[in-house]
Amino acid sequence: MKASPLEGHTRRLGAPVEWDHEELGICHTLEILDRDGWMISAWIPTETELKRLNAGMPVHLHIKGQVHPVVAISVGEPK
Repeated sequence: MKASPLEGHTRRLGAPVEWDHEELGICHTLEILDRDGWMISAWIPTETELKRLNAGMPVHLHIKGQVHPVVAISVGEPK
């Protein structure tokens, strides 16, 4: 998936301080909308990912670290 510009974003996140661009690849800036204690970002699936989703394949959420924060996934307008 590719990050999408987010209308009304309140800030932009860059790469974490410890990010190694050579080892991990480029970490692009991510637009964030802060709303009711949530950080919301927008993502657009690639054509290949859309085909997989339409075939019933699941979306996997990857979180770095050992503790799972509260997360949510939605489709359409940020809620």
